[in-house]
Amino acid sequence: MVEYVEVVFFSKNTMDFEKSRLDRYIKRVYGKLIPQAMIEKSLRNKDILVNGKKAKSSDKIVNEDDVFVSSFATRIFANAYCKEKTESNLDYSKYLGQFKDMVIYEDSDLIIINKPSGLAVQLGSKTKISVDVMAKAYNPEARLVHRIDKETSGITMLSKNLETSRYMLHLFQNKQIHKKYYLVVSGKLPMVKGIINKPLSKINESVVVDLVNGKEAITEFKIIKNLTSNRTLIEAKPLTGRTHQIRVHMASIDYPILGDKKYDGKINKYLHLHSHEVSFMTRYGKLLIKKAPLPEYFR
Repeated sequence: MVEYVEVVFFSKNTMDFEKSRLDRYIKRVYGKLIPQAMIEKSLRNKDILVNGKKAKSSDKIVNEDDVFVSSFATRIFANAYCKEKTESNLDYSKYLGQFKDMVIYEDSDLIIINKPSGLAVQLGSKTKISVDVMAKAYNPEARLVHRIDKETSGITMLSKNLETSRYMLHLFQNKQIHKKYYLVVSGKLPMVKGIINKPLSKINESVVVDLVNGKEAITEFKIIKNLTSNRTLIEAKPLTGRTHQIRVHMASIDYPILGDKKYDGKINKYLHLHSHEVSFMTRYGKLLIKKAPLPEYFR
């Protein structure tokens, strides 16, 4: 019997893969350098299943689908990714010190870092360095268990083994990981706290409020303090996990986040959105609460 583990990052609540080809989805999760032939072989051998059934690389998956990858395929994908990077003559070991400086917590299962704004979490065609590559230099078994935007700073988590990856995915899917973000908006809000409940839809590379066809999106927020006469520090808790949720929700009430060029925030060198706190029960029954200090530009 083949042991199957659910692919890290896939969640009906946290990512949007609507009508994506299965092979493209696998490459987005494990890296764009995974050979197509390796994916095809894994599909033939039933090391990749969709909703428990054999699938083809051209099959379109939707957000309700469950994609599973065997532990064997997981290992060969990871090895192929690392091998291609090694053969590209790029020396990522020089980033080891930088990654170490980002680590704010580590145990036998997890690594939690305070990611700076401007650093991508995954390598892409337009990025030369990313958290996942830097992490491999620190720990070859490290794997991202969630993502934040390149421009967003703060808490980013990686697992150190497959059991923890599986467990963390279960927590995300069941909304048992609680996150708090800090953000700076221009102006003073007329309320001390509030709830934004506006469904969202993704259109091309942007997300919009869509009251007809959008997916449920709820954000709680409260004012922490007024930084200046026209800048306010806010704490936000996303109760759902839609793409760009906090950014779009704040813009929808005419208080876009400072530096958010995509959603009409005032021009600034940095997007003032910071993943500040995460809390959840570890697989050993311990409540873990970790906070990432705010960047200097938030002050």
